[in-house]
Amino acid sequence: MQLDKNRISTGSKNWIRYFFHLHQEGQLSIGFKFKSDSFSDSLHYIFNKTGILYGAALTNLYCSPKFVSHLTKEEKLKLLLFENLFFVYGYFHKGEKDIYDEFLFSIDQFYKEFRTKISLWDFDFDKKVELKLEKILSERVKIKSNITKGNYWLNQSTNGLVFIDVLLYISFLNNTHIDPVKSYDELVHTLLLFLTKSAYGDGKIEDKEKRLLQYLLSSSHLDDLQKKEISKWFTAPIPNHPTESYKSNQLNNKFIFELCVFVACGTHTVHPNEERDLKRIGRELDLSNTEIDEAFLVGRTFVFKNKEHLAILNEEKLSGVLFKAIQKKWLLILGRNKKKIFSEIKESKDLMDLLGKSAVRELTAEEKDQFKKQFYDILKTMPSLAIFMLPGGAILLPLVIKIFPDLIPSAFKENRIDKNNNLKPE
Repeated sequence: MQLDKNRISTGSKNWIRYFFHLHQEGQLSIGFKFKSDSFSDSLHYIFNKTGILYGAALTNLYCSPKFVSHLTKEEKLKLLLFENLFFVYGYFHKGEKDIYDEFLFSIDQFYKEFRTKISLWDFDFDKKVELKLEKILSERVKIKSNITKGNYWLNQSTNGLVFIDVLLYISFLNNTHIDPVKSYDELVHTLLLFLTKSAYGDGKIEDKEKRLLQYLLSSSHLDDLQKKEISKWFTAPIPNHPTESYKSNQLNNKFIFELCVFVACGTHTVHPNEERDLKRIGRELDLSNTEIDEAFLVGRTFVFKNKEHLAILNEEKLSGVLFKAIQKKWLLILGRNKKKIFSEIKESKDLMDLLGKSAVRELTAEEKDQFKKQFYDILKTMPSLAIFMLPGGAILLPLVIKIFPDLIPSAFKENRIDKNNNLKPE
């Protein structure tokens, strides 16, 4: 039975192939009109328009709201990261057809260099490269924080630095011999250095600025020693950081400075003296006066339009942020599964109809197959519900499903493409 036709469920398996299927069918396309043919200008526009530069998926690149309205913010960001990587690869291979497998191979090679940055888990046991990448992308959008230290808001936040993967992938496509781990560490270190310097623009780092900087540091995949060293910057009474000009490509410098403006404007009203110090940082990044003014305009506009959607910028108590985030997440999950539950009920009704028919005549071969399928689905639903009702069942059930995937009733499966090439959420 077809449910929520064409929606992509990045919380389930096989969503990458399903994305490719929808794209090949012409149902996915970039929803923006670019004012320039320049790749740098296009990427700059995408990073700001979608929100990926600020660690949020405010809008997706290829997928319209009807495809993603049921997703959590983490699932949307995972899809947005994938969309950006796909956009970059497509730009480098303009005019080529059927690039999906080549793109997957390219991304697989790129992330192989990030083993130590992604997870302790080895993803190579997955025979299908797309399934491995689905798990890798899930790890990339997460923040690994210790809830016992009171960082409750971090556990409900998504990774604020996923855009760096896209920048490094561009470098990888230009030169496959680069060391992405070294490049990642250098870029993140430089970014946090300039963000800290911008926060000290008024002589001290305010609590909200420190909280935002800590969030970005926690989002990074630097090692513990690097993180410990950088965290000292946030408490030093007088920052003693190098002031020599940082040389990098202009696009990276634009993004660094726009995040500096975001940290300042998103946490407090920027006074004229502080704005002058920020502009000095822009010049240190080799930006022109026009680029600096544009960065202020972009950063302030983004904060004004989207502050209420970014919990990290709000004044709420951390416990309130945690409670609201959990409440919203579960309401979303329950809401998006409502149709699936109704589907199971309807299929149970169909099963009773088949039982009634069997009392007066022999069922056809097709009806027998339908009976078996629906009967097995009902049997599967019972152990799933029983596990869910156990203490901690919400955590236990996903693990059991991974080991015994056949426990999932058919109406609850996502991202399936049937043999007739029709769209069917699995």
